[in-house]
Amino acid sequence: MKNIFKEDLTLFKLFILLFIFSIFMILIVNFYGGQFKDTITKKTCPLIGEEYEKGNKKGKGRCIIPASIFE
Repeated sequence: MKNIFKEDLTLFKLFILLFIFSIFMILIVNFYGGQFKDTITKKTCPLIGEEYEKGNKKGKGRCIIPASIFE
């Protein structure tokens, strides 16, 4: 009977550790995700011949067509 209890306790600890790790990863992605997206967008805009425009929030930056093309 003790053996079953120890295994259940180990599974419970594993579940708690997995839960804490998942919450930690979600918080990191939510905090830094917008910055990562902006960095990727900023680096790829020149590759397609557009300019980077900063957004009003993290992660909302975008590529725009430069005004000099239409002049």
